[in-house]
Amino acid sequence: MRTFRSDSQWHERIHFFQSVTSTNDLLLEWAEGGSPEGTSVIAKEQTSGRGQFHRPWLSLFGMGLWMSVLLRLPIENEIIKSLSQLGVVSLYDALLKVKIPPASLKIKPPNDLLLDGKKVAGILVETRRGSAPFAVIGIGLNIHQTHEDFPLELRNKATSLVIAGMPPFDPKQLAPIVIDSLYLRYQELHSNPGALDEVWRKASFL
Repeated sequence: MRTFRSDSQWHERIHFFQSVTSTNDLLLEWAEGGSPEGTSVIAKEQTSGRGQFHRPWLSLFGMGLWMSVLLRLPIENEIIKSLSQLGVVSLYDALLKVKIPPASLKIKPPNDLLLDGKKVAGILVETRRGSAPFAVIGIGLNIHQTHEDFPLELRNKATSLVIAGMPPFDPKQLAPIVIDSLYLRYQELHSNPGALDEVWRKASFL
């Protein structure tokens, strides 16, 4: 298990909200306005949460970790795959850190996380090119939901940490662990991107 650190300036840039339309939308706006790398937005509720291809992401109040983190780096075509891997591998690391059994966790390519074969988390990466390029990595992790909290059509596909018998983690306490993991993996993305791809492949349900 890799060592997690809390001395990054990213911990000084965490912003908590009761309710937002979308953490990604808010952070995209802040990024356009010049917010620094490592800024994160975390909400108890998203009223218009979304995933890949603008699919709705159910983000009920207090039921999960709904967060986005800002990265500033050149957005070239070859970096897009690594950014997608970065979010899901970082969340995978963080859940291992809080003792989620590794045999229960699998990455479903490109960037969903499965727990006992059902979707427990998803990652949404949005980028902007230009003179001040950046990426926003959005993370949605189901924590407190019961089966009844999911629509009927999702009950056989979605899960939460609580449904899987895990402790009812406080999202506000879990968020810094995820940010630590993102910080470490982001440094690795710059120094040794092959290592990130290797972990992604080993943890993937291919």
